[in-house]
This record gives sequence, structure tokens and C-alpha cells, in this order.
Amino acid sequence: MTLRQLDHADTLYLPVTGDGPFDFRHTVWKPSHYATGLEAHTSDCSWRTFRAGDLVAGVRLAYEDRTVIADIYTDGDYKPAHRDQLTRRITDSYGLTEELAAFTELASKVPAMHEPLAALAGMRQSCPEDHFEISVIALLLQNMTVAGTTRMTRSLLVNHGHLVRFDGIMLRAWFTPAEIADVTMETFKEQDRLGYRAKTLPHFAAFFREHTSDDLLAEDNLVDAFQTIKGVGPYTAAVMASHASRDPAVFGIDVWNRKILARRILGVDDAAAEAVTRRMNELFPGHAGTAALYFVEHEYLDAPVAPLLEPAGIDAWNEALAADTAASGTRS
Repeated sequence: MTLRQLDHADTLYLPVTGDGPFDFRHTVWKPSHYATGLEAHTSDCSWRTFRAGDLVAGVRLAYEDRTVIADIYTDGDYKPAHRDQLTRRITDSYGLTEELAAFTELASKVPAMHEPLAALAGMRQSCPEDHFEISVIALLLQNMTVAGTTRMTRSLLVNHGHLVRFDGIMLRAWFTPAEIADVTMETFKEQDRLGYRAKTLPHFAAFFREHTSDDLLAEDNLVDAFQTIKGVGPYTAAVMASHASRDPAVFGIDVWNRKILARRILGVDDAAAEAVTRRMNELFPGHAGTAALYFVEHEYLDAPVAPLLEPAGIDAWNEALAADTAASGTRS
């Protein structure tokens, strides 16, 4: 994999127009998220890669006076259309227009939410991935531990993605559906060790080459649309759709967050998914998805899966990512 140097191309000033407070740090960095190499965070700023069509873009994010400042870096032909696409993408990814006042008022009346709300007030859902990238992650999370999902994600990004450097940081970048269109099921199974998921990923590539994110935003029922992909069932389709639609009422239930929510709202170590979902909807009508996000992220707040970097540790981050990329490529 060749390291691509990205140069500064633009600066976007994106206002936070949604009501209520805005917690920049916990909006762009989630303590529960596993490390992918696609993003890095310190207490003051964050770096993230995005794909805008064929363009690979690196973005440095900072925050001041209810404005997210996004410095854009690329090595391609950066056009006004890319500026518009990245403006929409970053605004949507971090919920800059989302209204939180109704949730905050509702949550303040639920004793179990008092501590999460105090620690994370103003946190929005973050989903910087596009529909295709969300779907790949949902596939890799199926019946898998965090360690297993991390390994498969790393392998796919090393073997089929990109390695970039900008603003002093090194990151990975996603592949597009077109870039893996000719990769065979055998390669995904043997090289990337995806197991049964190797059969499904080529179907993802084919579907998302024909259905862009703009097309899918116009869909009346994303769950039904995603289930037309061979190998995608109702659960995976629901996870994909809930993240893509940013519906504050919807959340996916897996074995990990089910136990967290059962402890927080039912006072038991575990409970049936139906019981958890029913109680969440009773306590937080119309906002159960946001409430679930607050409970889960608060659970990991003191022991994050991928901790914040110290500024002095960025060189070590770069060295570790380069070494891991080389080692992963060798293993593949």
C-alpha cells in the first residue's frame, strides 16, 4: 500500500444550528467505538478520512463558538461539488442541525439518565460513514467479538483501502464499492478471513454501485431496501438503517448494549431484547435511540475502547499505524 500525502484544499465553517448544548468532543469521538485507523482524536481536535466520490479527503475538525471548523486535505482535483458534498456529509455525520431540547427535557425526568446527561449533555449521534461503509461495519459486527470485528476491518482497509497522511497525522481511508467490484469471494475469505461474510460483501459492492447514498436517502423504507441484498436479514438491515437514517427513536439491540440497557433501566444483569426495547420506548418516547446512545457511551466513558491521544503521542500513533499496515499486508 502506497502512502498518499494530502495537501490543504479548503476550510469549511459549519454552524451548529440545532438547539440545546453541543458537546463537540463526545459527538466526534465515541468511547465505545473500536479502533479502525480511520480517525484519531485528541481532547482539542479530531482527524477523519472521507470519500467524496473517487476523491480521498482528510479532514481536521475543531470547534469554536458553536462552529465546527473543518480543514479539508486532498491529493485530487478538488471541485465545488466536492465542497458541497463534504459540507453536507460533515453536517449530517455529526448532527449539527439536530434538535436536542426535547430529548434533554424528557431525559432529565428519568433518574437513570441523570449521570449520563450530566456527563454528556449536548452529545449528538455520530455516523461519518456513508450507507455503504455503515453496511460493511454492520456485516462485520454480525455474531462477532469486538476483537474479531477489529481484525476484519483492519484487513479490509489494508488490503483494499488507502493509507494517507495530512496535517501531521496518518490514517486509513475506505475503499468504494467500485474499488472492490472485482474482488472475489475467495479473496475476502482467504486473504481477509471474513468467514461466511465473504459471500455477502460482493453483493454489497454490487448493490451500492447501483444505489448511491442520495438514492437511498429518498427510500421510504431502508430496512426493506437493504433486505434486497442477498445475505442481509432483518436484524442487519435494521442496524444499517438505524445508523443511516439517524432516527432518534431507533436503536439496534445486540448482546452488549442489551446488557447495559437492562442494568440501567430494568435493574437486572440481562433481559430479553423485547423487554429492553419496550421499556426504552416507554421512558423515552420518540427518543429511545438517543437515550440508548447516552447510556452506552456513559458506560465506556471511564474506560474507552480507543482512548484519546495526547498531542505528544501522534508520532507514536503514526509509527504504530504504519507498522501495523505493513504487518497486516504481510500476514495477508
